[in-house]
Amino acid sequence: MLSRSFRSGIVRASDAASLTVFMSTITRGFSSKGDSFKPHRPTPKSFREAPKRKQRHKKSNPPIQLNAEKSSMGRMAEDALKYLDRHGAQAPITETTLRAADYMTAEVGTTEDLVGERRAMMDAWSPEQAKSLKEDITTFIQVEKDKAFEDKLAIQPKQEEDVPGNMSQDDPNQKAFGDWSINVIKVDRVQKVQRGGTLVSYRALVIGGNLNGCAGFGIGKASAPNEATKAAERACKRNIFFIDRYNGSGLTSDLAGRHNSCRVALRSVDPNRGLHGHPLILEILKYFGISDCSAKSHGNRNVYNVVYATFKAICTHESIEDIALKRGKRLMNMQRAKRLQI
Repeated sequence: MLSRSFRSGIVRASDAASLTVFMSTITRGFSSKGDSFKPHRPTPKSFREAPKRKQRHKKSNPPIQLNAEKSSMGRMAEDALKYLDRHGAQAPITETTLRAADYMTAEVGTTEDLVGERRAMMDAWSPEQAKSLKEDITTFIQVEKDKAFEDKLAIQPKQEEDVPGNMSQDDPNQKAFGDWSINVIKVDRVQKVQRGGTLVSYRALVIGGNLNGCAGFGIGKASAPNEATKAAERACKRNIFFIDRYNGSGLTSDLAGRHNSCRVALRSVDPNRGLHGHPLILEILKYFGISDCSAKSHGNRNVYNVVYATFKAICTHESIEDIALKRGKRLMNMQRAKRLQI
């Protein structure tokens, strides 16, 4: 028993000594001023503390204080001082000007128009002032529109009288060779959804030709039907196609054209056979001066698809001279070939 107790006392003493050494080791690493831990290692001589950055404080413009003298200058001066007090000494002049320009040039009812009107009403101090401000802006815009319209009329030159043979008003690039006739195929009312609302316009399809191997088609859009038709006529004279007719009235071979799901077939027939088939295709062939042909259309026979497919088929036409040149042959009359026994 004695040896066991003596042995346990020695163990307790050794534990206490080791605990004292461990605590002294730990407390040596902490500073006496605070509880923060600092590692016990020497600081290198090349160590330099980074300089502290100076914080720059933005200078805010002090609000303008209204006193009795300034307020006695009048209502407009008092409103101006209140505006400067709200926005600071430097008011956003450029941004305000750009917003005003967007508001003045925007259409009625658009997003820019509503935003500009709301911003203008924010500067008013009473409902009466807001109402009068809105009336003044509306009057100013109307006056500027009238002035711009008058300036446009003053700049626009006077139109010359229509004299036979006077083509000075027409663009020379829009003229077609020979007498030109036009047929309006269809005029549609189309709509386009925009951010400000639905824009309604008209689309016209026109075909034309000189009945002598030259024809074309055009599509025009405008805000009115007659303007759309005129635009389609100008496009028709710019978009022309040429064809070399066989014997001045027919085709040299069968033709085929396709646009979307519409297929058009043009078959060559004997002379003096006439035109047979789709009415719109026959109308196009008449403007080309073709009087002997049989036409057939398949699929979606929309007028736009039929016109596109027909002109694509005509573009593939080749005259007898072109075919002979490709084959390396010389074109010769059949009677002459029989006479020469070829």
